[in-house]
Amino acid sequence: MKKAIAFVTAMLLAAVVVYGVIRLEIGSPEQQLARAIEKAASKAREAGTAVYLKDHTDFAWDKMYVFGPYTDPQTINAAVGYHWTDRHLSYDDANRIIVFCDQGKVVRHIVYSGYMSNDLYNGPLSPEEAVIWP
Repeated sequence: MKKAIAFVTAMLLAAVVVYGVIRLEIGSPEQQLARAIEKAASKAREAGTAVYLKDHTDFAWDKMYVFGPYTDPQTINAAVGYHWTDRHLSYDDANRIIVFCDQGKVVRHIVYSGYMSNDLYNGPLSPEEAVIWP
C-alpha cells in the first residue's frame, strides 16, 4: 500500500513538473499572442505590408489601446474607463502595453516589444484601425 501511495505521489509530482515545463516553453495566451504579432510585424516590415491585429486575435474585442513603457496604472485605468490594474505592466523602454477591451471591459493585454513604426497611442482604436505599418 505504501508503495502504491509513493508511486501515485511520484506520478502526480512528475505531471506537475511536466506541465510547468510545457507552460514555460509555450507561454501564457498573452505571451503567445505577443510573439505571434511580433513575428507578423517582422515579416510585414520585410515585405512592406501591414499587420491587422484583428487577424491575430481569437477573442472578441471592440477597442484597443496602446500605452508606452512605464505607463502608470492610473493612466491606463482612466483610458479604459474603470479601475482595472494596480500594477505597472512594463519596466522596459522597448515594450508597449496593448490592451484589448470588449464592451467596456479589458479582455486581454499583452506586453509588445516588436516593431511598430506608426503612432497607435492615440487610442482607442477599433479593430479596423488597429494596424501596424512598416
